[in-house]
Amino acid sequence: MEWFKKRWYKRMSQCKVWLDNYTGQYYPGNLIQGKVILNFNSETKLRGIKVRIVCHEHTEWMGEESYYDSTRNKHETRMTQFRGDNDAFATELILHGGHSGTTSLPAGQHMYPFSIVLPTNLPGTYSCDEGNITYKLISIVDRPMAFDYQDELIFVVVAPIDLNLIGRSDLLEPTSYSNDKTICCWCCAQGPISLDVELPRKTLTPGETVNITARVSNMSNTNLEGVRFKLTQNITCKVDEPNRDDKTIYNTLVEQNDVGLGAHGEHTYTFPVMLPMNIILPNFCMCRLFRVEYTYKVTAKLPGVHSNLEVQMNPEIGNVQIGQAPTSATSGYTMGFQVPTSPSAPNQGLPYPPVGGVPVFPPSAPPAHLKEQDQGYGGGEGTNSEPPPPSYDSLNLKN
Repeated sequence: MEWFKKRWYKRMSQCKVWLDNYTGQYYPGNLIQGKVILNFNSETKLRGIKVRIVCHEHTEWMGEESYYDSTRNKHETRMTQFRGDNDAFATELILHGGHSGTTSLPAGQHMYPFSIVLPTNLPGTYSCDEGNITYKLISIVDRPMAFDYQDELIFVVVAPIDLNLIGRSDLLEPTSYSNDKTICCWCCAQGPISLDVELPRKTLTPGETVNITARVSNMSNTNLEGVRFKLTQNITCKVDEPNRDDKTIYNTLVEQNDVGLGAHGEHTYTFPVMLPMNIILPNFCMCRLFRVEYTYKVTAKLPGVHSNLEVQMNPEIGNVQIGQAPTSATSGYTMGFQVPTSPSAPNQGLPYPPVGGVPVFPPSAPPAHLKEQDQGYGGGEGTNSEPPPPSYDSLNLKN
């Protein structure tokens, strides 16, 4: 095991990837700029040098699995781990060499800058108890007949939801929904109850208020105990191993309660609905394992054994309202955790808080103008004979 750690330490220390313009988050459509820095103690053969960006979605939880027990000749259940993995987005850029043929680089330090533009339709970084969506930047030195040199870091992508992309102008028009039922007691009808709900529009963004009206007509002999409005966020997580399954997380974003209504009465209720600015609105576009929808539910609560009368709707909720121009600085989007900012100087501060166990930014990135003789690594003339310092990941291997 110690031999493996030393081999891993040596392999990881040869390659490092840095981000030059990372301030704690990127937005879809942003330009990612960085560099791959290689330190070789001797001439190194390789096929190519490349960087890769991967947006990976992962789900995982424990659940019951049904199986057939051949010794007992019957079906049993057991606890097992369900999981799902999928790359929602991946791109690769070759910095040197190619897929075929070999080349070599002399001893010393080699620096390869790169620029990659993120697509505009990307999901955002996300994390919950059932899974996560993470972005990785990976640098790879492809070596023939040998272990590749590799380094990686995780960065955050903030993806505000632009309702303009839905392309439905009817979402801004008023809509109405209704439901009714007849109260019965011992097979005798007491009278009808109706619930009519009106929406000024079917869209909502954080910070704005939408007044939802509910008109209740109670022509029965039963008093209503109250009327309730609830806005819920329903996040569905999916797994595909060992079997396909899903789990839904229900988050109550807004809940309001009003007084009841007596028998043979009518009343119109108004619910001013406003989402807080710090509400978490995950963007799952291009995702296969995550899905989100929102639900308006107005409930007329009935006493005893009578079932409640409900009206349910599905609004479109995002960060940018239809007709407004999206701006990353004023979108009010939140990731659910504090987004870190870069240190003012390369050697100031600690590594950024890890997301998934990997630092999202190096604590001491060398400046872009760094020369081979300035770094003091490698086997060239006038260089330090000491090996380069270990990467953050390699240190995590030591107990």
